Amino acid sequence: MPAAAERIPLIVSPQQTPEPDRGEERDAPSSTQSKDDILAEMRTFMQDCINAESNNRREALDDLYFLTGRHWPDDMQRDRQIERRPALTINTLPTFLHQVTNDQRLNRPSIKTHPVDSNSDIETSEVVQGIIRHIEYASNADVAEDRAVNSAAACGIGYFRILTDYESEMSFDQVIKFDSIPNPFTVYFDPLSKEPDGSDAMKVAISKDVPRKDFEREHPNASAASTTATYPKGTGDNGIIWLTQDTVRLVEYYRVELTPTKLCMYSDGTIAFKDADASQPPVGIYVVKERDSVRRRVMWRKCTATDILEETEIPCRWIPVFPVYGDEVNVDGRWYRSGVVRWAKDPSRMYDYCMSMAIEEVALRPKAPYIGAVGQFENLEQKWEQANRRSYSYLEYNPVTVDVNGTQVLAPPPQRQMMADVPVGMITMATHARDNIKATTGLFDSSIGARGTATSGVQERAQQQQGDVANYHYSDNLKRTKRHAGRCIVDMIPKVYDAPRIVRILGEDEKMDFAAINQQVPGQGSQGEAIMRVLNDVTVGTYDITIASGPSYSTMRQEAADAMAATAGAWPKLMDVAGDIVVQANDWPGAERIAERIRRTMPPQLTQDEKDGPPPLPMEVVQQLKQADQLIQMGQARVAELEQQLKDKQADLELRKYETDEDNDTKIRVEVIKQLGPLQDVLNRISGIEAALGDVAKVLIPRGTQEGTEQ
Repeated sequence: MPAAAERIPLIVSPQQTPEPDRGEERDAPSSTQSKDDILAEMRTFMQDCINAESNNRREALDDLYFLTGRHWPDDMQRDRQIERRPALTINTLPTFLHQVTNDQRLNRPSIKTHPVDSNSDIETSEVVQGIIRHIEYASNADVAEDRAVNSAAACGIGYFRILTDYESEMSFDQVIKFDSIPNPFTVYFDPLSKEPDGSDAMKVAISKDVPRKDFEREHPNASAASTTATYPKGTGDNGIIWLTQDTVRLVEYYRVELTPTKLCMYSDGTIAFKDADASQPPVGIYVVKERDSVRRRVMWRKCTATDILEETEIPCRWIPVFPVYGDEVNVDGRWYRSGVVRWAKDPSRMYDYCMSMAIEEVALRPKAPYIGAVGQFENLEQKWEQANRRSYSYLEYNPVTVDVNGTQVLAPPPQRQMMADVPVGMITMATHARDNIKATTGLFDSSIGARGTATSGVQERAQQQQGDVANYHYSDNLKRTKRHAGRCIVDMIPKVYDAPRIVRILGEDEKMDFAAINQQVPGQGSQGEAIMRVLNDVTVGTYDITIASGPSYSTMRQEAADAMAATAGAWPKLMDVAGDIVVQANDWPGAERIAERIRRTMPPQLTQDEKDGPPPLPMEVVQQLKQADQLIQMGQARVAELEQQLKDKQADLELRKYETDEDNDTKIRVEVIKQLGPLQDVLNRISGIEAALGDVAKVLIPRGTQEGTEQ
């Protein structure tokens, strides 16, 4: 197992690597590109990065040296030392820098996951979120981010990365980890990358040096250097040369490799790559759509100048190296990056020079020479020469006379030639220089804890907010980068955490817990049938990533405790209805026990949580409810029996009623027929009379008259 400093990215085993779809074959890029070609490409890429970033690297290195206190040019400082003149370095820039970086520490960004497709759910999303929180906690992600932001604010660029390692020396399970990069000059980032989070980078190289003995022990057959290869060295990375008597330079070379292929959609909805030698799909399955595409994979190689020591495929779609930028300006296609220090250097040098000159002028005052007439110090030279260094209770001098317009006059005693009281000019210029430092950093008195020009608390908070807004882009750039880092983690989790296992998760309240993932458990289907389902399957599903920033949970808890205490002081009844919550919000030793005791004295309806259901009933009430339940069951059985008897009687009555109704209907019909008989006889007789009258009319009325009448 390699040492911690030599952690390598995930070695994907055949069990961890998804099987190729429909005959898809994973051809290694090394089969088409030789080792020497890859090494030559790596060196060329690093040299291209040096050429593209030479100005940024030079200025950034000067910024960092200036931040450490190297304010004076070497020749000027040497001259002042020779002349024994002061060359003060009053380094106020770290204070301004910490104001920017510590604000980011107080409001750390956190990764949030959100399910977006049918294969993901809220419960699994919470587990994924807990895994990400634990990854950050276990691998000190805050250190990696703090170093990157501090470097970006200081010199314009910082980096961190994500890698994988075995969980322990005795485990086959791998975990994802954050890794800090203290020296940004050891990173050679793709100069063609345009995205602020570096998501479009195609190549990245990271250099480091290892002791030569360790290198020879771990790689006894490897070649460390060559007499013919050219070794690029970037500004800020000169301390790490490719080969010395004691060290060997290693380079971790990331490269995105794209293999042209065909992308097919099959009739069963499957979307997969189709290679030239792919086997035929199963019977009944056919290609619906097809287009040209590329298969993307990220390769990692650990190299010396002349040898590739290790190589593997990274289980991520993107190169897991993340830049955090400061100020960015693109001029004529070239990026110029800077931090807080860059434009505050000249005002800081001006301040150092003015204060040095003022101190020099003030320091010379006790050494002002004594002025006296010729002869006044004769035979007393020893005391007068030491008068600037020793304190004498008295000094003697020789009284002499001088000629003034022909008259001999006694000369006055020797005395100092005093200078002006304060070097006002230099102090004024130093004040202007300090104001220029504030203007170039965007941080004024209220932002750095000094009393400014504000006359009220509202104005002071407004001035503090101005300083936060002026440098907000540093923390905002970290949020963009961390959002991309979250996408990478979510992309890596299905490939790293691909087997059934118990993982540690971290809740939003920073409490540790455990969760089972990818576990087969019995379940129930839509029709009620018994099936096996996967619990917390993190190998499927799609999740969106958002970034939330704000105080940590402990900070918010302390703020909540202070607010509760203030509210309880203004409204004491709060302790009667929520005293347990007020006490539990504090971090005293024994706060949980005190809160529990207070909770026991409170009414159950106040302490009972909705999700826990109603409060438990007293035992005597439970017994009464059981007896009442038995009586109810007996009553329900008797009611059911009576209802059945009633139904039987109703059915019998219905039958009798039907028979009675049928008899009555027959009698009525017979009676009606009897009553209608005479009437029918009368109707028949009338019909006969009408027919007879018709015959008589035909005989009595002439035929022509009948036809005219008809017309």
